[in-house]
Amino acid sequence: MLFVLTFIALSLFFIFLFFNKIKKAMFIVIASLAFLAYGGISFYNAEKNYSNTFDGFYNQTVTIEGYVDSEIESSSDGKIKFFMKTNKIIYEQNEKEVIGKLLINTSNNSEYFEKNNAFVYRAAISFTGNIEKPKPAVNPGGFNYKRYLAGLGVSGAVYLRNISDIDLIGNKGGGWINKLGFSIKNYVLGIVEFCLDKNQAGLLAGMIIGYKDGLDENAYNAFSKAGLTHIMVASGMNVAFIILPLTYIFKKMRIGNAVSSILIIAVLILFVFVAGFSASVVRAVIMGIIILVGKLVMRETDIFTSISAAAIILLFINPYTLFDIGFQLSFAATISLVMFYQKIKECIDNKYLPNIISDTLAATLAAQIGVIPITLYYFNNLSTISIISNLLVVPVVQMITIIGFIMVFAGIVNINLAVLIGYINNTFLSFVLFITESTAKLSYASLKLPTPPLWIIVFYYIAVLYIFKWRYFIKNKQWFRYVKYICLALTIIIIIIKNIIPKPLEITYLDVGQGDCTFIRTAHGTKVFIDGGGKSAGSKSTYDVGESVVVPYILDQGTKKIDIVIATHGHSDHTEGLEAILKEMSVGMVILPDTDGKGFERLINLCNQKKINIVECKKGDIIRLDEDTVFDVLSPMKFEQDVLSQQSLNNSSLVLKLKYKNFKALFQGDAEVPIEQRMIEQGLDLSTDILKVGHHGSYSSTSEEFVKQLKSKYAVISVGKNNFGHPSQFVVDRLTESGILPLRTDERGAVIVTSYGEGASIKTMLYSGNS
Repeated sequence: MLFVLTFIALSLFFIFLFFNKIKKAMFIVIASLAFLAYGGISFYNAEKNYSNTFDGFYNQTVTIEGYVDSEIESSSDGKIKFFMKTNKIIYEQNEKEVIGKLLINTSNNSEYFEKNNAFVYRAAISFTGNIEKPKPAVNPGGFNYKRYLAGLGVSGAVYLRNISDIDLIGNKGGGWINKLGFSIKNYVLGIVEFCLDKNQAGLLAGMIIGYKDGLDENAYNAFSKAGLTHIMVASGMNVAFIILPLTYIFKKMRIGNAVSSILIIAVLILFVFVAGFSASVVRAVIMGIIILVGKLVMRETDIFTSISAAAIILLFINPYTLFDIGFQLSFAATISLVMFYQKIKECIDNKYLPNIISDTLAATLAAQIGVIPITLYYFNNLSTISIISNLLVVPVVQMITIIGFIMVFAGIVNINLAVLIGYINNTFLSFVLFITESTAKLSYASLKLPTPPLWIIVFYYIAVLYIFKWRYFIKNKQWFRYVKYICLALTIIIIIIKNIIPKPLEITYLDVGQGDCTFIRTAHGTKVFIDGGGKSAGSKSTYDVGESVVVPYILDQGTKKIDIVIATHGHSDHTEGLEAILKEMSVGMVILPDTDGKGFERLINLCNQKKINIVECKKGDIIRLDEDTVFDVLSPMKFEQDVLSQQSLNNSSLVLKLKYKNFKALFQGDAEVPIEQRMIEQGLDLSTDILKVGHHGSYSSTSEEFVKQLKSKYAVISVGKNNFGHPSQFVVDRLTESGILPLRTDERGAVIVTSYGEGASIKTMLYSGNS
């Protein structure tokens, strides 16, 4: 279908171009459709190429030959990563030529590098390992690792225990411009780190060459809260600081315009390699080159043409760049500055306000107007202090960058001179860090907000355009009328969809690794969390599933309010993620099993601090979610009378049966076989449309007698990588033989169930389509 639409659009475009009998507006529409269709084809081909490169070799032990295609990056925790271009793959004594790109992750070994000092960019290497296929987002709104790597041209990842597992077999040669770029970058980093304190060096390295690893996560978070992340990256200002001095120097040397422009363009291209091809740098360099070429051919340069050309070139090289957040932010900020800066400047200019303040304020506001929706959409973060922090910091940023460039060049002549200049710059950089840390610590310096829906983002940009360009709309009444009618029609459609079309019950079994976490939104909008995932007991991992998965998911659902939080029992792999919800969300009530509170101490303390009502439930209780939806509590029995619960926290789990009209879902917590047998003996109705399997599919749950009672079509097993043997193959086989389809979150990602009260539609994140 995409090919057909592309053919039609391109045909119309060339027909109209050939006969030249078309109005300008229609020509623009047809040309835009043709361009979009071509973009769709390009993206389709890129998707196909990146997805299929290593087909047949994923998750297989193979021998891979190729060469190092990047710098070798090492981290403070002893990890190493680099990119590799493959030449051939050997599998079961069969050799096949495979041209692709892999991300290699391994551990550092200083002795290895001492013996193999030729292990550098373009080194030819060979090793044996498993190629892992990058996963797309495993939860709605989650990080799409596959798309991220595809944006870098990478189709797979390999994890090796030690870098000594890699054999050095020669050198590929070539790649001189990359080598030159790496050498210049390493020289700059060496000078900066030698002349400045650690944090100051990390900040300056980001400002002049876009180096991202100089600041730790805490410092980066502070810049984000203060609304100052834009100063940490190389951008148009850096390009200007290259063009202007070189133009002046070449003019003094009486070098002609043509030669000087070519030389400056060569330096700009080299700077792209030094700065690592970041979207902001490539955009600025392309725009700079267009200006220089325009001067050569004596043509005026249109700023929007330059911006568009930069975007088209980047997307032509790699269509996945469209999904790069840096690309989106860079172009949104640039377009917004061009369109709105002057208008804002005119509004705030007055004789009592110094130019440096009005300029900074106008630039900050103009850029923020463009990037706020994108920032909220991806990061759910709004800096409330950014205007103040920018007013304090931005005036010295240009000075810091200029002094930084002078310091680097001074290092070529005399390192002591560079150190002296570094002392001066260290003061200014310390001031920036002080302002950043101070403003970031202020209460409500930044707000976590829900993800705005796309239709709100579209209306936001339309409203902004109208506010700033209303004179244009008034002059072009016909266009304005069309836009007005389209917006009115879209508004009516959205209102109808949101308020008239009935909504289903939605259950999302999130992929939180080796833990349980389920989100329920009833047809009437009640929002419920059952468990929140977390680390298994004894784990030394610092990973916080609540902050990393659960809270971002809630914000992506467009809310900060959870009506009911349910903790089935007190094990950390069920409760830990709930702590982040209680800290950061508005929670109506917390429901716990009616036991002695063992394992819930942290949750209970948080509830007391936030004055959240705690309700304890036992067998026979009913939890009413709305007029059509209830939970029947099937277990535990009253603690004092329930010996089984005293023997095991798993057996103190809340077992809940959700009922919505004729649809039923059973949530087993970690309840084991003794609880299953007791429920059967008590004659409880265990029939269900979908089961959340108990204890991650352990053999201690989901007995044969229990499965026979279910009459279910689907069973969700919430599981991740583990050393417990979960899920048991016996349990998986038992479910399958009973006609129940097991849906494992480690294989399928989040499982999303929707029901209108009769049956259910099942969708999984890693395997599309309805069941």
